[in-house]
Amino acid sequence: MDRSGRLASPVIAARVESGLARRSWTIAGLGGPAICHLFFVSQGEAKLSGSSGIVDVALGRPCLVWLPRPLTAVFRLGAGSEGLSCIVAEDFAARVAADNALAAHLTPLLSRVIILSGAEIAPLLEEVSVSFCALIRETADQKPGAEVVVAGHLNLLLLHLWRGSGLTGAPGRGGGATVQRFRQLIELHYRQNLSVESFARLLGVTRPHLHDACLRGTGRTPLALIHDRIIAEAKLRLEQTELLVEQVAYSLGFRGPAYFNRFFKRMTGQSPGAYRRACRAARAAVTADSFAAWP
Repeated sequence: MDRSGRLASPVIAARVESGLARRSWTIAGLGGPAICHLFFVSQGEAKLSGSSGIVDVALGRPCLVWLPRPLTAVFRLGAGSEGLSCIVAEDFAARVAADNALAAHLTPLLSRVIILSGAEIAPLLEEVSVSFCALIRETADQKPGAEVVVAGHLNLLLLHLWRGSGLTGAPGRGGGATVQRFRQLIELHYRQNLSVESFARLLGVTRPHLHDACLRGTGRTPLALIHDRIIAEAKLRLEQTELLVEQVAYSLGFRGPAYFNRFFKRMTGQSPGAYRRACRAARAAVTADSFAAWP
């Protein structure tokens, strides 16, 4: 992780062992870097505690845990415990989920705390271990095509989390292929200020068909999905770059900073400048050992 809080690689994975003393990871929430955490505890014990309604949850062995970025919590690995761990850039996880045929299911999953343990994970131990080992190898070696391999194994782990979460029947009742293609087009064109009608034409469907497919598949309208992506990118640039607000506005296709300021405030409740200041203040307040346990 560099001084700006960005990952040197979209996924960084490592084996973890606590030895004679427990180890802990602090997840800094919205004020921290734009990353998610994935833990696999194979031996010993672990505990999750913190805000967001989580208070000292003991995790059985083995367990697979996904902790999204909005969460503010502490993950503790007990003495003598071991497993595997990785941090995942939030935007990379979103792209991996969006590229999956089950994007309408996986994308909402990314914002949830998912804990699989005991019988939920036992049949998958070998597969989960193989995927984690591949993540460790590929992120360390950085051979040609490493990011593709990493995306593939992260995809498998997300699918295991989805299957074990009990959310396989949500959220949609159809239109999954249309929604997936729509999300892919959003990734390609969200900076170009295209209308919903333009996206529908690119997809070869009518606007009502696209509207209904998005509502069935995600519970969101097409315009809301476009705005969600723009806001996510705007937040990322405000948090992780030194670009002026005006530069962020133009880079996202807005006609000027005034339009961007109004849009951002309507969507988030605060101006871009206030959001950036809040993020910097929250990051400065994170204790010095937040990521000290990282190998």
